[in-house]
Amino acid sequence: MARKSIHDKDQPSLPGFEGNGKEVIKEVYQYCKTANQKLKDIIKTHPVRPGVEDEYEICLEIAVALKLEIRESGLSRDALAEEVNIFFGRTEDWYNLGKCRKPLTGSDVDKMISDSKTRPIHCYYLYAFQHVLGFGITNAIVGAKGGHIVSQEDRRLLALAQIGELESKMRDAKKTLQK
Repeated sequence: MARKSIHDKDQPSLPGFEGNGKEVIKEVYQYCKTANQKLKDIIKTHPVRPGVEDEYEICLEIAVALKLEIRESGLSRDALAEEVNIFFGRTEDWYNLGKCRKPLTGSDVDKMISDSKTRPIHCYYLYAFQHVLGFGITNAIVGAKGGHIVSQEDRRLLALAQIGELESKMRDAKKTLQK
């Protein structure tokens, strides 16, 4: 059975859709279709990982991310340990007074990286490593769910691009309304 369209001739049409309404609707439809395809492409190229084999695999991934960040930073493991100690305010004197944990050493960092199964990285170190080295380790963690850390500068540029796109659409809609 054919579907019958009913249109009330007394009902006013939507602004901007007089005359060339079908073309505007087709244009909006094409835009949405293109955006949807772009999103599908992004999802295909950045798949969400289904899971991990066990908790040791997670420890290994974080250790590998730490090793890569250390390599990219150019810091030695001893220098990294010293930076972490400065971040936490750790010294031998404060440790002897019971006011902080034992200061981190380069060999502690080596053990975290090489033997992540029996010596996993404590989460508070992740905060310090991120502060000293950057977002590589954090990206490894959020990457497990398909995420990625975006810097403030990248967020600002993305917001500007979105504003520019919206301004362009508003100009187009205004031109359509003025016709």
